[in-house]
Amino acid sequence: MSEENKFSPAPIPKNEERRLEAVRRTGVMDVDNKDLFIVYNELAKQISNMPVSYTGLIDERRQYMLCHVGLPEDMPADAIRENTFCQYALNSTEPLIIENCKEDYRFKYHPIVTGPPFVHFYGGFPIVNQAGLVLGTLCVTDTDSKAKLDQDQIKLLEKLTSRLAHQLETQVAQREITASKTKSLLLETQRKFPDFNITDLIAFLSLIQGDQLGSKEKQLLKNNKLINDDNQMTDVARLFQKKIGLDSGIFRRMVTSNDNIQENLDNMLNELDIS
Repeated sequence: MSEENKFSPAPIPKNEERRLEAVRRTGVMDVDNKDLFIVYNELAKQISNMPVSYTGLIDERRQYMLCHVGLPEDMPADAIRENTFCQYALNSTEPLIIENCKEDYRFKYHPIVTGPPFVHFYGGFPIVNQAGLVLGTLCVTDTDSKAKLDQDQIKLLEKLTSRLAHQLETQVAQREITASKTKSLLLETQRKFPDFNITDLIAFLSLIQGDQLGSKEKQLLKNNKLINDDNQMTDVARLFQKKIGLDSGIFRRMVTSNDNIQENLDNMLNELDIS
């Protein structure tokens, strides 16, 4: 095959440096989050009526698959960026819809277009963060020459992808808040209780969370004047709790927030509309 008849890499986005930093901040590259994100691809497949849907983020050298449906389970989790369709979706926040890959100047020489599985249709929906940076894509593909997306389907898939982007950003925010609170907790613990060890700290956090404490834990807390003889929090404990900004309600929400994700996603398709 001559040089002019080879699949060529896409131009690098002008905001690439900022985009790459945003991808790194997600913290999901090389992390198995399939159970968390698979619902998006299942819904995308259902909305599009296409056999394949996948979600991936793209850094400077590769596309990392968060999850996919309709592809072999044993396929590699990442692909070289320069070999992907989705690199072409990084330069715009609008969907990239290719109804006939065999006729598109960007895709017609790609090996999976010229050879098995002979991809005909590609729809790439950019995952855009609040700063307008494209982190990756949610995609649907089909080998059927009659495959198409109408405007209603496109609108639904855009909304679905927006939900996915929001979830990624929420996870980033939660992780950063948790890291900040953990750092503050450790520093304040070291300052207030220099003799505290990890066992003492776990006992105190269990107390805040409302867990049932064992006799050993109770004794540790009594020794540090954090509970009284009635096993109730002392003023010292409450002041310390306030100082580290970790009241029991907040702590419980931090612990249980991830438990509600699947329940919320189960209702997603019903909430999506085209109005």
